[in-house]
Parts: sequence; structure tokens; C-alpha cells
Amino acid sequence: MASFLDALDARFLSGDPKLEFRQWAAGLHLSTMWNFEELRKDIITHMNKTISSAAPLERIDASLKCRVEEWLHPAYQVLCERQDGLTNGEAEHLGLRRAAAIWRIRELRRPVFPGCWSCRVEAQCYNCGSYLDQKRPTNQKNRNRAKVSQADVIELIKGEDVLKFE
Repeated sequence: MASFLDALDARFLSGDPKLEFRQWAAGLHLSTMWNFEELRKDIITHMNKTISSAAPLERIDASLKCRVEEWLHPAYQVLCERQDGLTNGEAEHLGLRRAAAIWRIRELRRPVFPGCWSCRVEAQCYNCGSYLDQKRPTNQKNRNRAKVSQADVIELIKGEDVLKFE
């Protein structure tokens, strides 16, 4: 309730109010629940300025809880494109189906490794199980698999039913 009042007060203060993302999200949740459309628009405008600093799970939760579709897919994109995979806590928070969908997209972005070029050790193909070496050509489709662009990642996210905006 205090966050809602802070957001309401922010409409009447000059300058840019310094509220944390969680405070804005709480105010947005109540303004959405109570159908205060003008306040909701103002809060979304303020949140759009700082949303990139929020954790991806906070952005996903706020998007779904407060019905702001444009925040959802970019938040999933951060999880799909970052170096580290999902933590146990993040996977539990997202649930099995959404975590699995993110994992599938991350796997599509990972290069298929045909073998070590420096020590010449062969590696096993991820698709068929055959052993590969550098002298034999690899499947061109697999070689290009890691070249998934950011736009492609968003399309992959949109293609996963469980990651769609509800």
C-alpha cells in the first residue's frame, strides 16, 4: 500500500521520483487491480526508464502480474542470452515448463563442437552420436546453429507456448 501511495504522490512531484523497481511494481499491481488507468500509464512510463536494471525474474513477474506484455519477451531473452544458465532458485521460481523452454532456446544458441582443434581429440556429435574429427566436414546446419541473432531468440521465445503472454 505504501508503494501505491508513493507512486500516486510521484504524479504531483516535479522531477523524476526515485523509487526502486519493486516499489513501482507494487504500485503498478494495485493500480492495475483497481483499474486506475491514468496512474497505471504514468507508472509504466517511469518503470520503462529503469526496467533494464531490474532482475529478469522481477520483470517477468511484473509483466505477468500487471499485464504489461512488452516487458515479458525481453526479460526471457536476458535469461536465454546470458553466459550463466538458470540457477536452481530461478528454475524453481519459473517452474519446470518455462525453465525447460528457456533451456531449449539456450541449447539452440550453443555451438555444436566438432572436436578440439589444438589437441585433435575427436568429439561426439550432439545429433547423431557419431564421432567427428576436424578432417571430416560437419553438417553445415549445425555449424551455423550458434549464429542465432537477438531477433531470432525473440522469435524462438514467441514460439514457445509456455513463454507466451497470457
